[in-house]
Amino acid sequence: MIEGPSNAADLAERFENALYNSARAWRDAVDRRLESLGISLASWMTIAVASQARSPLSQSELAEMLSVSGTSMVYMIDRLVKEGLVIREPSISDRRVNRIVVTDAGHRIYAELKYQAAAVRQQLLASIGLEKLAHLTELLEQLLPTLPCHGGQESECSSARLALGGVAKGEAARSSDRGHMACSRT
Repeated sequence: MIEGPSNAADLAERFENALYNSARAWRDAVDRRLESLGISLASWMTIAVASQARSPLSQSELAEMLSVSGTSMVYMIDRLVKEGLVIREPSISDRRVNRIVVTDAGHRIYAELKYQAAAVRQQLLASIGLEKLAHLTELLEQLLPTLPCHGGQESECSSARLALGGVAKGEAARSSDRGHMACSRT
């Protein structure tokens, strides 16, 4: 049983470390799996968010949703265009804006990436009982609205879940120092 402020503080720190280290290890496992396909998680996240948007997003909207700088997003889009996974399409309403559209090749690789990430998820969660997984998921979902990057509303953190397309819901997103999404511990 937890008694006293010292034990509560120790448990809170232990939880924080476990959450951070688990999220990082999860991302690393997905990254290793994606390496064989020649695509980074940052590329995948960009394709995923663009794929799942109701209408084509601008580069700046993508950058905001993924919590990366505009410059980082330009480089990412340049790489994805070169690989034939997305195209830049001029906006009808504002000629200064490019909308990012995922190509058929981009949709195909995204489907494969979701499959590979699901395989990693299945492997990582195989030893955890369904009841424990449900309880942990509920606790993390309860915690999410209290996080500053969430603000109690759909925001950048929800972009992480959106981009993962249900593949790893609730997984903390990558830090922007590697060109990935924010809402992770820095």
